[in-house]
Amino acid sequence: MKTYACIIVDDETLAQELVETHLAKIPNVEIAAKCHTAMEAMSILNEQEIDIMFLDIEMPDLTGLELLKSLNNPPYTILTTAYSEYALESYELNVVDYLLKPVRFDRFFKAISKVLDLLKTKQMEQNKNDQDLRTKEDYIFVKSDYKAVKIRFDNIVYVESMQKYVKFHLADKTIVSLMSLTSLLEILPSHKFFKCQKSFIVNLEKIEGIEGNQLIMASKTKVPVSKTLKADLIQLIDKNQLL
Repeated sequence: MKTYACIIVDDETLAQELVETHLAKIPNVEIAAKCHTAMEAMSILNEQEIDIMFLDIEMPDLTGLELLKSLNNPPYTILTTAYSEYALESYELNVVDYLLKPVRFDRFFKAISKVLDLLKTKQMEQNKNDQDLRTKEDYIFVKSDYKAVKIRFDNIVYVESMQKYVKFHLADKTIVSLMSLTSLLEILPSHKFFKCQKSFIVNLEKIEGIEGNQLIMASKTKVPVSKTLKADLIQLIDKNQLL
């Protein structure tokens, strides 16, 4: 489970402690800093990547709303304040929620749940964008024998795990590189490659046939396929539903 960093910005220590008590019940959020002024918060935001901010409005020197207006890319923000009259202005600044002090846990939980849903959606979109970018690429560089070697995806027949190493079985040669099969699977385009067994990844376009629980590859090599994954593999390669 991904952990998100947050800061609490409030000039009242008791108010900070109440938010901290509530946060202790939320497993995937950790407090990166507690600030008594907006200027302290600005310093933290410039130095660290913060996902969530609990922000008071009435503070000395610079108010919470003034801080928000000064930030180009603020974290998801939940306002915690004793004053209800700022609600309209705060929502114009795209805050996620507006909590009145003293903050009850039921309202706090509702607000933090909204933020976590937004963060989850943001992460899913980022993962999709990363995958789309990898899909457009048609090669990777790996380190082998103390040099960088270019491997084109279309030239890979299958990949075999060898403890801390992986062996790329290409159409014309093999290349061994220090990396894990799991990390490689995150790089390879998912529409072209399939992990058919705990130690093997195959290029779907290089599968010539299936014989029992073995895949016959373009190199005439036979690669094992897990019984539990065989149905998923057939669904991917059998576009006309003939098998």
